[in-house]
Amino acid sequence: MIITLENAFKDYGSTRVLNVEKLEFNKGIYVVLGSNGSGKSTMLSCVSGINNLSGGSIRYDGKGFDVMVRNSISMLVQKPYLFRKTSYDNIASGLKFKRMDRGEISTRVEKYLHYFDVESLLEKKSSWLSGGERAKIALLRTAVLETEVTLLDEPTAGMDMESSIKAEKLIEDMSSGGRTVIIVTHDIYQAKRIADYVLFMDKGKIIEEGRSDDVLSNPKNPLIKQILNI
Repeated sequence: MIITLENAFKDYGSTRVLNVEKLEFNKGIYVVLGSNGSGKSTMLSCVSGINNLSGGSIRYDGKGFDVMVRNSISMLVQKPYLFRKTSYDNIASGLKFKRMDRGEISTRVEKYLHYFDVESLLEKKSSWLSGGERAKIALLRTAVLETEVTLLDEPTAGMDMESSIKAEKLIEDMSSGGRTVIIVTHDIYQAKRIADYVLFMDKGKIIEEGRSDDVLSNPKNPLIKQILNI
C-alpha cells in the first residue's frame, strides 16, 4: 500500500502540531525521529485513522480512508492498554475480534511466540506483568494481525537491550512480503540497525527524509548534524 500525505496539517486550538506538505510511505521500514512534541505520534495517529486531520489529505493507494483501509492497518500506541485477561488472550484479542477460527488463532499465536521467551507468561493476567513484559505482549498482539501496514509508536520502550534486539528482528519480519512498518522512536542506534528509510521531524514538519544510510551518515539539515554530532 502506498500512503501519501499532501498539505496535511493538524491543529489543537491555535497550535499547529503537524504540517506536512508532501510525504509518501511505500514498502519497507520507515523510522521517524525527532524531539518530543515534534509531531511524530500525531502523524501516526492520523495515518491510522485514529485521529482526523484539520486539513489536507491522506490517501491509501489513491483512495480515502474506508473499511478496507482500516482492516489493512494496525497500530501500537505509545502506552498500549492490555485487557485484564491472560497474556494469551491479549495476544489473540485482535484475531478474535476479526472472528478468526479458534484453531487458526492458536496457530497464528504459536507462530510468533519464538520471538520472545513468553511461554511462561501466557496464563498470567496482564496486571501481574512487568513493564517490559507488557511491552512484549503488546507488540506480539500487533504482530499477529499481519496487516499490510503496521504503525509502531515507541514499541521497545520499557524493554531491556536483549529484548529490544529480539523485537527488532520481529519488526524486520513484519515488513517482509512487501509490507510497510512505520516506527516512531528516539533511538538513533535502532534506526541505524533496522531502518530502510529515516524521517526527521521538528515542530510538526519533515526537515529531512531519505534512505537510512544517506540521512544518518550525511544529513543536510544543520539540526540533524548537531543531533548526530556530524
